[in-house]
Amino acid sequence: MDKSFISTLLKVTGVAVVFLLLNMGLYLIPGIGVETGKFVYPVYLSYLFFYVFSIIILFALHFIASKNAAQAGYVFLLLTTLKVVAAYLYMRPILSKTIESSTEKINVFVIFMLFLSVEAYFTAQLLNKKQ
Repeated sequence: MDKSFISTLLKVTGVAVVFLLLNMGLYLIPGIGVETGKFVYPVYLSYLFFYVFSIIILFALHFIASKNAAQAGYVFLLLTTLKVVAAYLYMRPILSKTIESSTEKINVFVIFMLFLSVEAYFTAQLLNKKQ
């Protein structure tokens, strides 16, 4: 692994940790009125799920880009599609749960979008660097 990839992993980890702490801290504020104990999955588990997928995708893209940079964009699309399918399967209990508050659904969707944005950003950097 080269230094730029390790730097990318550290940045992704930093973003994940910062947003996890902010997200968990948000539920500690009195008056929010959301009890995370009733969530299907703990907040940290959702972050871990999407973090692991992001690391796998970024590692695969780094590997593919070093061998054949022209295929990296296609690999990103394939891996992102697989991630969306896995995310749907992960979120299915949350989506099918009939609850009076949609906080958990919104929370997991925001986490999904956060990691998707991070992956897209670092993939764009990788693709622009290889040209």
